[in-house]
Amino acid sequence: MMTNVPETTITPEMRQEAARLFGDHVAGVMSAADEARLAQWLAEDPRHARAFAAVERTWRAIDETTMPPVPVRGTAPWSRRFARWRPAGTQHGVSAPVHKASGWARGLVAASVLLLIATQSADIALRLRADAITNTGERRSFALPDGSIALLNTDSAVAVDFADGRHIRLLRGEAAFTVAPDPARPFVVEAGGGTVTALGTRFLVRLDGDETRVAVTEHSVRIDLNAVSRLVREGEEAGYGRDRISPLAGQSVHDTDGWTRGVIRVVNRPLADVVREIGRYRSGYILVLGDGLSQRRVNGVFRLDDPDRSIDAIGRSLGIRSTRIGGMVTILHD
Repeated sequence: MMTNVPETTITPEMRQEAARLFGDHVAGVMSAADEARLAQWLAEDPRHARAFAAVERTWRAIDETTMPPVPVRGTAPWSRRFARWRPAGTQHGVSAPVHKASGWARGLVAASVLLLIATQSADIALRLRADAITNTGERRSFALPDGSIALLNTDSAVAVDFADGRHIRLLRGEAAFTVAPDPARPFVVEAGGGTVTALGTRFLVRLDGDETRVAVTEHSVRIDLNAVSRLVREGEEAGYGRDRISPLAGQSVHDTDGWTRGVIRVVNRPLADVVREIGRYRSGYILVLGDGLSQRRVNGVFRLDDPDRSIDAIGRSLGIRSTRIGGMVTILHD
């Protein structure tokens, strides 16, 4: 069932980032530096501009009565500053009403956009390609034909091909592999345009936007990307993109594989990063209002079987509030 994933595919991470940026832009809360970052993001990859345009089309297509009454200011996304990246066929934006946008307005705009995107994000094609798949919040292990074990993290999918060798393709998300020894048949995981070959028994691979992350908990693996190879040993972590393989630091492998034990361990990480990680294990979205708040540091061990409880615990530890909108959106704020 292994098929090639086109490089033109817009990833879920790209859609979410496009929705977040769109919400900030429409709410009129972007500083000059924020607009520069948006311009850079649009220029980095043609898929970014297409994802951004898709969010705008969705926003325009929904009747006003289905949207929360959010005041916005500024110009629509394809204003003169960003027009150079506007995909062919996309309508030019028109000026939006000028109002003062509060933090709550920004949160509601972003939440609305993200919820709209969520209704369109079911990837039927991926499910048809996958031999094993997990839903949001689910973690599941399964035995491979050779006796190896694959443990899939939340919202993950793999395709398996043991017809001529031992090949796994990570289609989405993250997986931990415990490999049965067989020197005559290398165990190879394809992910993010590269391959990870087991030279030992246990390692993890994660697709994280444009980067693929590899962590080794026992023995070693070899990463091959184009003509570049790198050995990653026990206790080490590495990441690779389109043209480079780099060591990763700042978090121990023991922390990286915490999800296999149902927890995440956080040491001095920004709130925004922690929220993004815990958000992978629940439906809906968690928004942090305010750049200062998003950079507050978090420490602790949090269970993944009740992410809302973990978010509440983080809020209490930082002295901030969490407000839920329906069952899908949680906003952290002062």
